[in-house]
Amino acid sequence: FAASASSQVVAFSDRQLNPLIHIYTFPELRKLTELKGSDVLDYTLLALSFKGPYLASYSSIPEFVLSVWNWQENILLCSESQPGLTGTSLSFNPMNWQQLCFVAESSVTIWCIEKSKDEHLLTRHPVELPDEQGVMTAHEDLFFPTSRKDDPYYGPDLPISAIAGLEGDEAETFVVVTDFFPFYLHPTAHCWTAASEIYMGCKEGFVLAIDAEQYSVSVLQQKAICTPSSFDGMEGVNPVVHTKFIPWSGLGGVLEYTSP
Repeated sequence: FAASASSQVVAFSDRQLNPLIHIYTFPELRKLTELKGSDVLDYTLLALSFKGPYLASYSSIPEFVLSVWNWQENILLCSESQPGLTGTSLSFNPMNWQQLCFVAESSVTIWCIEKSKDEHLLTRHPVELPDEQGVMTAHEDLFFPTSRKDDPYYGPDLPISAIAGLEGDEAETFVVVTDFFPFYLHPTAHCWTAASEIYMGCKEGFVLAIDAEQYSVSVLQQKAICTPSSFDGMEGVNPVVHTKFIPWSGLGGVLEYTSP
């Protein structure tokens, strides 16, 4: 489900095989159009742009496809697959419809919609998150094995997926299970600012500021300081943008304010 106050429309999808995305006016609830994707079992995320007639959708198993539509003209502009990646939230930059923030359980990606006449292309820009202490550390390249400094006797370094003999889309994102890093922050909620920044609340209690142009991260608020009793059950923070401060809250019943 998604809504746009500027366009006064709502969007929702069917809960069945081969679902349609329905666009209605609000509050009249007059049907405007319906969008049909190809071979989609379910849509898990929908987002409407603040400016322009654009809608973004994300499908679940087995496609995991991010798509951008012009709902007024009923046209699929572009799409990109992210094999095996489950999304938790999706939103347009309210000041620039050609930027999307895609959030998964342990990652954040800024998608840019490149346009040339009638052609559209999604380009991916992953954002490196701090560790659980709020410290930015260099992320190890998990796609290629550790490079050797001496001349490789057995030939050049190859991607791990090539060594395993994998092919297709999964080969491009294959990572050995034992190489995953479980100690990076886990984003839970986000909101955009008028300056094209993203304020991101994390499960661990941090609030991050993400520059959507440079794809860089800074820690805006360290882990929330609260008593053990109030911290129990806190599963993240939910930031909201204000002109002079940022109120944010968690499930522990704690409301705090931070200056940008």
